[in-house]
Amino acid sequence: MLDKTEKPKRYDAAAMGDLRVFLERAEAAGEFKRVKGADPELEIGAIFELSHEHLYPPVMVFEEMKGCDPTHRMLCNVRVAKFVVGDLNMDAVKAYRNRPKERSQPIPPRLVNTGPVYENVMEGDAVDINKLPTPRWHEADGGNYVGTECVVIVKDPDSDWVNLGTYRVSVRDKTTLSVFIEEGKGGDVIRRKWWAKGKPCPIAICVGQAPILGVVASGASKEGESEFATAGGAIGRPIDVVPARVSGVPIPADAEIVYDGFMPPPSEDSRPEGPFGEWPGYYASDARLEPVMHVKAIYHRNNPIMIGQPPTAPTYPGRQIKIPQVAGLWDALEAAGVPGIKGVWKLPGGGSSFINIISIKQLHPGHAKMAGLVAAGCRAGAYMTRMIIVVDEDIDITNPTEVMWAVATRWDPKGDTDVIDGCWTGLIDPALHPDKRDNGDTTTARMIIYATRPFHWKDKFPTVNKVPPEYADKIRAKWSAELPFLSK
Repeated sequence: MLDKTEKPKRYDAAAMGDLRVFLERAEAAGEFKRVKGADPELEIGAIFELSHEHLYPPVMVFEEMKGCDPTHRMLCNVRVAKFVVGDLNMDAVKAYRNRPKERSQPIPPRLVNTGPVYENVMEGDAVDINKLPTPRWHEADGGNYVGTECVVIVKDPDSDWVNLGTYRVSVRDKTTLSVFIEEGKGGDVIRRKWWAKGKPCPIAICVGQAPILGVVASGASKEGESEFATAGGAIGRPIDVVPARVSGVPIPADAEIVYDGFMPPPSEDSRPEGPFGEWPGYYASDARLEPVMHVKAIYHRNNPIMIGQPPTAPTYPGRQIKIPQVAGLWDALEAAGVPGIKGVWKLPGGGSSFINIISIKQLHPGHAKMAGLVAAGCRAGAYMTRMIIVVDEDIDITNPTEVMWAVATRWDPKGDTDVIDGCWTGLIDPALHPDKRDNGDTTTARMIIYATRPFHWKDKFPTVNKVPPEYADKIRAKWSAELPFLSK
């Protein structure tokens, strides 16, 4: 057990690599709350959403849930507690990007014979999804969603590529799950390969796993890249996996709950899926036919923990900036050869994708446009971006007021704007036109705003009226004891 006097570390590899260690660390950090007797039918969802009125919601474990086996638990706020994310600022992004090299190098998963995931097995006629918690998160949801912070695992039929993705998963009946995967995502690419061969896609879905697997599954990755290996590199050791007994795909050996089976082509079986309250803050993707998973087996640990993390609207403080996503976009810009990047951030209200902010030190004519166009098209910035704002290095991009000040004073709408059509979006985009939605055309326009001093006359641009940062630091150091309001 954890020494309760031990101070949690900024990046806790042990907690990120083991869900049950994570719970111990959350309790030791004083950021843990047990909730007994709540109802999975809307009540847990409401408590969860209201917790996001705070920037750092507590880690909540729902126990003795109404109508559920008393040994089953629901865990919320795995990736937003302060002991996990620390201070949400540019220093955190830089620290993440500069983390030790041994943690940035992929470590392939380790195949083992068995693990805690097989402590309880349902197979054949014993399979019943409803024997485990099946929460309904929002009143207008078109079903009970077991997959919100899940890890959907599929393996490419033509290579060793195993893809992990986070997609929403709902219950259709006791042996069937609907899986909503946007076109172009890794899971969609792989399942179509199986269907093209006239075969169902082998698939496994974890709904309780090490936090690091949720991080990598929800992030952007390259085709053929192993998220299991990425996760191993992040925690400094290999992820132990075992073959799923039915589908054969590798699953985490210490997973809490896993559904195992196959996804037939949609021509063989599709069911209505949705709507679901998605992260943009709307019910944009209405009920529509989606492919399903035929669950042939369910595995779970003793006293299993299901992770529940439905997206809350980006207007909630708890819908935090995700440091790995920001760092990934910064990495992509530099990998494409864009020089002088001083920071990357996401504007609050834009959620995980809609509004990306890029800070640069302008080095040559066209530099701002170079940064904006790469941010609009690279893998880390391609999906569902609505707006990219490029600013100078003197702008604090973590401060929305400063970003808007740059837009208001350095942007000429006529000459400093690019609008690019035909860009990748998704069915959950509320601004996707109904005609496009009906035709399966998930493309839209995006705008790049160049809110920088015009390069060719930037030296003549009016001087900023503000105390220089270096002098401000000296004044704070000298006077903050006598004038506490000067302390940051």
